[in-house]
Amino acid sequence: MKRTSVFVLAGLLLFAGACSHKVERHTFYSQFLRTDSLQVEEIWAPDGKEPRAGHHGPAVENRYMALRFYLDGRSAIDVYSKSGLIDDELGRWLWYPSREAQEKDGAGCDEYFVGRTVGLGGVRLWNGENEVEMVPSAGLRSLVGRTEGGAYMEKIFYGVPYLADTIDVSVRVDVSDVSRWAVVSARELSGKPVRFVTGVNYHPGSEILRDEGLAAVWGCHPADVSSKPVPIGGAIRFNPSVFPFVDDTGNTVRLVSEPVSGFSTEIVSASVKEAELCTAERFFDFVKR
Repeated sequence: MKRTSVFVLAGLLLFAGACSHKVERHTFYSQFLRTDSLQVEEIWAPDGKEPRAGHHGPAVENRYMALRFYLDGRSAIDVYSKSGLIDDELGRWLWYPSREAQEKDGAGCDEYFVGRTVGLGGVRLWNGENEVEMVPSAGLRSLVGRTEGGAYMEKIFYGVPYLADTIDVSVRVDVSDVSRWAVVSARELSGKPVRFVTGVNYHPGSEILRDEGLAAVWGCHPADVSSKPVPIGGAIRFNPSVFPFVDDTGNTVRLVSEPVSGFSTEIVSASVKEAELCTAERFFDFVKR
């Protein structure tokens, strides 16, 4: 065989190998204003007031869950539970599938109840005694988009009153095509050290797991969210040296940071809608790995 033919054959084999390892896409995003319902990658509110956004803010989706930001001062992260069998549920049902779509088409469900908490991995500030909601005085920016192998959503609060100062804070969530875990990262844009709050919320009757660098819950959310509430799990992994203060508020396993300019955590959710992590035992075993 000629040397040229060998090189051509080797190139074709490498190309075929690369194609065979191509990652299947399981991540999507959604963001639109209720005024026109057009999907956009950026929303800018110069007055800092919460925009009238569809599904209350930006949303991202991986194979087993979708996550959305609330754009109000709660800065909470909410969860949409999936079976893992259908992709782009945001594109199909925009977070709110009908009961018929759930029963006949296998759509997920919006049954995670955040209330006034941070939800699953949402971010606030800590003033030494209390949580401080992030209320921007100089503008609010909301972003979504694709990354290599995933998707993200980000919100930036400008001019947030904090102690005797005003600060600018970014909170971003990245989802991946190859992992169930999403990454939440927050930072003060000028690098000032501040104290952050995050955690995972729960409701009466839930099972709670706390371990080094891990907090997880499993249980039903209030019946007024759904006529047929299903058990849902949520977990957050964190660096204990960044978040040395962990307490239970009665509805949230709360993490309070040391003064830092930024941090990242990992969050994950599962429910009985799926076959893999459909019990508390399976979910807790998974998050402890």
